[in-house]
Amino acid sequence: MRRARGGPVAALAAAVALAALTGCGAGGGPARPDPGPAPGPRSTAAAPAPEPDAGASRLLARAEQVLISRCMAERGFAYAVTEPPAPERRSFPYGVDDVEWARINGYGGRAAREDERARAADPNQRWFHRLSARERAAARTALMGASPVGLSARTPTGMTLTASTQGCLAQAQRALYEDLAAWFRVKVVTMNLRPAQEERVRRDPRYTEAVGQWAACMRAAGRPYASPDASRSAAAALADDLPAERADAAETALAVTEATCATGTPLSRVSRALDHTYGDEVRALHRDEIDLRRRLQNDALPRAERVVSPPDRSTDATTPSGGSHA
Repeated sequence: MRRARGGPVAALAAAVALAALTGCGAGGGPARPDPGPAPGPRSTAAAPAPEPDAGASRLLARAEQVLISRCMAERGFAYAVTEPPAPERRSFPYGVDDVEWARINGYGGRAAREDERARAADPNQRWFHRLSARERAAARTALMGASPVGLSARTPTGMTLTASTQGCLAQAQRALYEDLAAWFRVKVVTMNLRPAQEERVRRDPRYTEAVGQWAACMRAAGRPYASPDASRSAAAALADDLPAERADAAETALAVTEATCATGTPLSRVSRALDHTYGDEVRALHRDEIDLRRRLQNDALPRAERVVSPPDRSTDATTPSGGSHA
């Protein structure tokens, strides 16, 4: 499966969000394993906070971008306010198990190319590429601070992520959410619930047994891969070695076989059931962080309304983007 590679602007404009998703510190270094999860804050409210709807989430994202853009301008740098990132495409963490989807999409190689083209068209990325090395370093510092010091949080998988309390990103989030340390902590935790959930599924003996049955099916079909991860790695190698059209056809054929074996063995049923069970478990363990994130977001909505003026909300004032910041 072709994996889109972001340009330098990914480090400039999306470091905190990318770090939380990949398990890297905001400064780009490796995350440190911790002995175990820290106890979350205790919620004092009787009822859980409502989750912000899609419109509220877009408003918060846009307000953050507007604040970043203003801050960067004050420091002498350009930063375009762009559309929020598109919703995540459908994913199959335990192996593709939808045959019809696989026939149409393969492993998603064509969609990955579309995402890569969108990133290449991002105005912030184009601007950042035109800077000299010295200017890039200065712009990165203006946005994210000189070093990832001041903010620290532990993910549900036991990694420590850090970020700076300085820079336009921190300034924008502080203006919206007020308690920057709390916002960073709950964002890191809640953005990493899915990896923690998937980690539990993969450790479960029932999943391991189902993968073994899937692998036997794949071998019988002439695809000797021990796991769905190995199958995807093989698809990625095809994409590297073949022209796009031939690679798409080859990866589609492999994805269809993977999905056929997933639905023809217990893998699809078992992985879905375990994913549901462990999802509930992980969310229960971190219900306080989930609730606090929602409360901080809901409390920030009036501030976001004041930041985003009516002209800023118009479609014409928005620069399309693949998501230069999240």
